[in-house]
Amino acid sequence: MLRIRDYRFLASGQLLSSLGDWFLLLSVPYYVLDLTGSAMASGFSLAAGTIPALLLGPVAGALVDRWNRLRVMVTADLVRMMAVSLMLWVDSPDKVWLIYVALVLESSLSQLFNPASAALLPGLVGRGDDLHSANSLSALIVGAIRLVGGPLGGAVYGSLGFTAVVAFDAISYACSALCLSLIRHRPRTAESRSTEASRRTGTGRAQVRRLVGDIRAGAEQVRHSTWLAALLAAGALFQAATSAVNVGLVPYMNQVLHASPQLLGLLFGAFGAGFLLGVPLSRALIGRLSDRTVLVGSLMALAVTFAATFNTPVIGWSAVLFLTIGTPMVCFTITSGTFVARHTPDAVLGRVSATSGFVQAAASLLGMVVGSLLSETLGVVAMLNLCCVTVALAAGTALLMPRRQPAIPEEVPLGEAA
Repeated sequence: MLRIRDYRFLASGQLLSSLGDWFLLLSVPYYVLDLTGSAMASGFSLAAGTIPALLLGPVAGALVDRWNRLRVMVTADLVRMMAVSLMLWVDSPDKVWLIYVALVLESSLSQLFNPASAALLPGLVGRGDDLHSANSLSALIVGAIRLVGGPLGGAVYGSLGFTAVVAFDAISYACSALCLSLIRHRPRTAESRSTEASRRTGTGRAQVRRLVGDIRAGAEQVRHSTWLAALLAAGALFQAATSAVNVGLVPYMNQVLHASPQLLGLLFGAFGAGFLLGVPLSRALIGRLSDRTVLVGSLMALAVTFAATFNTPVIGWSAVLFLTIGTPMVCFTITSGTFVARHTPDAVLGRVSATSGFVQAAASLLGMVVGSLLSETLGVVAMLNLCCVTVALAAGTALLMPRRQPAIPEEVPLGEAA
């Protein structure tokens, strides 16, 4: 997979910027809490980054399909670098609003970067086996960052302070932009769309109508594709359930398992290790089974694992079971992402990716809200068991995907190999 030169630069940029993001994700709430003494202000710093995903997702996808995707990614990285740099000026409670502005700007640019990256990837590696390998490597990067990003971010914040964390994140965006600028691949489809868009003239109202038409075309692609509609619905149920589980994990460990903070960290580490183990398993399964079978099987395995984990309140067993949670999760994530990229026409791939991100963000927010409410009213164990049922419903929804997979769209030129 790394034999493809352009993909190496894409993966390197992803690694650098994601590591910087995890540093910031851990440090910002603590810094806001230290400055203001307000738990609400600290919590709002986490929520600020989710708002653009709900407001801008479909629009961003339409723009990505009209513009040059590589230029979008480089520009997004540079603007995100400047956005997070705003936090360097925050040294008192009356300046905390700058952190919120920076987080909203950063997340807004991510709504352009993420679908552009997803749409560019098939152009670099093709739509064959290398596409699954690339998504597997991306998941491996994410899993590794989950394991080391939090502890490293905490160490940097504790020893060097918030300024060092912000500087690291800003530098990571600059390095990512540099890596992306070295990619030589220039898809003709992206260039022709960019040229066509640049030649369009008309009033602002006409431009808005065209943009709305582009968004509608992406939605129609989802609505008229039985496999895509079923997969997005299953993904939404999966995202809602796992987000609710994230809300209930700490109360469950504290109130049911009576785990110490140190043991809590070990259990989360076991989950991260299981996430990494799922990457090679996903590659092995996809070579032997159909995508539909892997998707349904992963969700059913996750439902069973959730049920076993949250109904076995024994520390020793919990450590083993937490190791098994991440594996089916990453199998589903890799396979679904690869399936969408492989079977969606390039002309609407940005919009479909953005629509998927929007649906997942909405489902995640819903899962967190409903999970919090049900934990209070029914108890955390009952809420977690409802999550098991929801994941099983996701597996049933994935069964609605046709057994016969859609044809793979025509290949675009591959990235240049080393």
